[in-house]
Amino acid sequence: MLGKTLHLGLSRRVVACYLVFGLASVLGLAVGMVAVVGRVEAGRAEKANVARLRAAASALRSAAARDDADLQALVDRFHAEWKPAYCGVVSADGLFVAHSSAAERGRPREAPSGDVTGGAGFEEARYDGRSGPMREYRIPVRMGGGARGLFVLGVSEPNARATLLAMLRYAPLALPGPLVLLLVGAVVLYRTVRPAAHVERQLHGLATAASSSEAGLHPIRVPSPIGIGWNRLVQSPDYGAGRRDLEARLSEALETFRESKLEQILNSLADGVAVTDENGVITFANSALVGLLAMGTTGGALSGKRIERCLGLEASGEGAAPLLEPGLRGRTLVAEIERAGDASQGVLRVARSPLRSAEGKASGGHVWTVRDVTQQKLADRMRDQFVNAATHELRTPMTNIKAFAEMLADADVTDVEQQKMFCNTINDEVTRLARFVDDLLQLSRMEVGSTSLRPQLTDMERLLTEVVQKARPQMERKQIALEVQVPARLPELVVDKDKLTVALVNLLGNAAKYTPEGGRVRFHVEVSASAMRIDVEDTGIGIAADELSKVCDKFFRSADPRVHEETGSGLGLSITSEIVRLHGGKLTVNSELDKGSTFTVTLPLAVEKVPCSSA
Repeated sequence: MLGKTLHLGLSRRVVACYLVFGLASVLGLAVGMVAVVGRVEAGRAEKANVARLRAAASALRSAAARDDADLQALVDRFHAEWKPAYCGVVSADGLFVAHSSAAERGRPREAPSGDVTGGAGFEEARYDGRSGPMREYRIPVRMGGGARGLFVLGVSEPNARATLLAMLRYAPLALPGPLVLLLVGAVVLYRTVRPAAHVERQLHGLATAASSSEAGLHPIRVPSPIGIGWNRLVQSPDYGAGRRDLEARLSEALETFRESKLEQILNSLADGVAVTDENGVITFANSALVGLLAMGTTGGALSGKRIERCLGLEASGEGAAPLLEPGLRGRTLVAEIERAGDASQGVLRVARSPLRSAEGKASGGHVWTVRDVTQQKLADRMRDQFVNAATHELRTPMTNIKAFAEMLADADVTDVEQQKMFCNTINDEVTRLARFVDDLLQLSRMEVGSTSLRPQLTDMERLLTEVVQKARPQMERKQIALEVQVPARLPELVVDKDKLTVALVNLLGNAAKYTPEGGRVRFHVEVSASAMRIDVEDTGIGIAADELSKVCDKFFRSADPRVHEETGSGLGLSITSEIVRLHGGKLTVNSELDKGSTFTVTLPLAVEKVPCSSA
């Protein structure tokens, strides 16, 4: 970069700056001269015009004393001698009796409009003429027979060209001196800074060279204090040793800086990065890898440990097998491993590449990059689960609708009651499809925040009574005992009555669906100083401990075969948890397999948003 910016030597740069500023000064002087000369020429022209005006008036008075006076001849003589724009004599009645232009003779005079100033016996008017700014001088004169008239003299204002030509008359006297001084000063300045230019040139070579040994510093032959001091420095016995020591320290500092900068860059990456030797021992690990493996706070916490043990490759199953194969150590590999062989513990994408030298040869070590793809895998799994669940929920009703519709279309069924049964089945399946689509749309709107509550002051005792009445028929069909425990007096809450009813009916419906015939469901409500708690407890099939954290997930259905015996979309609890969350409440679940479950809805008396969780 230095080589690109320093095109000129120091002495030439200094002289160039000196000349630029010197010429700028001369240019300023020239501009000032133009202004001064313009003023001087304008003053001279005005004096000359006044003198001509008075001479013309005197000549006209002398001619008026003679009977044979020829005024036009006098005006022509004035115009030929003085070369004004125009001149003429105006009679007392305002007509030009004589004029330098034949077209104006005998015509009435048109006084120009402009600023008029008075002098000693004359007037001066300034106005804009056709060819530019004009001045008209007027002086009274006596004509034949004692009549009084007016002599007018029109001249053009001095322009820039006239001023410049006038200045050029003085330029040969004013400019040579400053220009000669500039040139002499440039020569003296060049000789003065030439020793410093030699030193600067060698220092520039030192700055652009790969090392100080390649710079080739040498004495200079310039008799000046700067040259003498530089030569003593270069020829000093300690210079070589000091230069080598300085070079070594600079190289060490540069290498340390590069390593520190590289470590800062690697620690700024979101992916984990590690370097191992030929034995798989970690020699460097960035902060992201330490965080992924939760094995300390700095990269030093992993140094000296084997990468296979830190990543748990041996316990990660078949996915990590290529990384453990000795014959594949010279190849670049990418594998996805499950921590401890369980995807729920996390999924890591591990890439391993051989460490190579600048010549491209393998050095025996490896570079490892590790990325946590757990969320991506969970998203893929949820997508697959959604596709499977949606396919099942859509296929079964559509199959039934198609089958019964075909039987009705074939006209083989002539029994009216049987036709009604087929039509009712088709209607039920269409209703089931519509309910599934409505539930899916409602849940999607809640998740993206496009669904808002319509809160209003609600009588909670009446709302809970309606919820129980809607769920009771389902209980009675399976002969399930429904115990309702609601306090005599409940406070009124500001809630969305319709959505909260849907949430509580879902909970009672699930309790009835997964409780065997003859079981028991308890609907218990209690109020504290800050919240209302609603428990739905059943004696059903229960939920396995490893599935409790997933019950609020969209489309989740337990792996228990007894669950799949009942129809369901896996959306009910997701909708319920979203409704409770929008009310600032919390949905929790406690369950024990084969003994039953308890779902608890906690609604704060003052609204606050708490996400769905499992207790």
